[in-house]
Formats: sequence, C-alpha cells, structure tokens
Amino acid sequence: VFNVYFLGQGRVNQLGGVFINGRPLPNHIRLKIVEMAAAGVRPCVISRQLRVSHGCVSKILNRYQETGSIRPGVIGGSKPRVATPEVENRIEQYKRENPSIFSWEIRDRLVKEGICDRSTAPSVSAISRLLRGKGGECDGDGGTILNVMTMPYH
Repeated sequence: VFNVYFLGQGRVNQLGGVFINGRPLPNHIRLKIVEMAAAGVRPCVISRQLRVSHGCVSKILNRYQETGSIRPGVIGGSKPRVATPEVENRIEQYKRENPSIFSWEIRDRLVKEGICDRSTAPSVSAISRLLRGKGGECDGDGGTILNVMTMPYH
C-alpha cells in the first residue's frame, strides 16, 4: 500500500483514516460510500467502517442525491450560471401555482417534465436561493424569512 506520509502531506483523522488536507477523497471510497448507503447502511456506520468523517460521508451522499454524481466539486474557479432563464421562469411558475411547494419537489418536477435532467437541474439550495431573491418576505428587522423549505435532512 502506498503511504502518503512520504509526501509529507498525509494526516490521520480521529477515526484512524488517512487523508490529505484540501484534496478530494479518492473515487473508489466515494463509490463505496454510495454503495453502502444504497444497501441501507446508515451514514454513521459508513463513517466508522471506512474511517471517513461523518461530515464527508454526508457531503458525498447529499451531492450524489442532488446531482447523481460521486465526483468531487471543482476547487476554485468561477461558478457557472445555475439555471437558464427558461428554468428560472418555470421555477417561479411552480411556486406561483403552489406557494407551499418544497424546493426538492420543484427540482423533481423539472426533471420529470423534461425541463432538465438530473445532472443539469439546479440544486435544492440553488432553487431556494433563487426564490428568496425573487420576493422573500422581510421580517421587519432587515432579515429575510425563508419562504421555501428545503428537503428534510436524513
């Protein structure tokens, strides 16, 4: 087994797993996390068995749920536009038609109706951000009351 300590970069996390700070988890471990979750293994058990922090497991599973991809996010660079004007208009239309709709329901509907596919649909948080920016209600103290609830955390 290749030992990352020779690079002077390796660290050991609290679970005894080896990582390089600031670098993505290798794809084979990401894939194992998703496979174990699909088999019904709870994130805390995945974390202990693979010696990966619970936060890292959660982040990978959330990204997989949102995008269908296990690939790590891009480090640095500018963020592309999240949604086309057509997609933004459709999101706003869904919200007007059903003010109590959840962001994750909007995302699912965009995919189901063929407006986007799973890889191009905006994330749940991007949908919430878009809707907040388009008329979130003010609470009187200068803060914004979120008018969209996001998917519950599992």
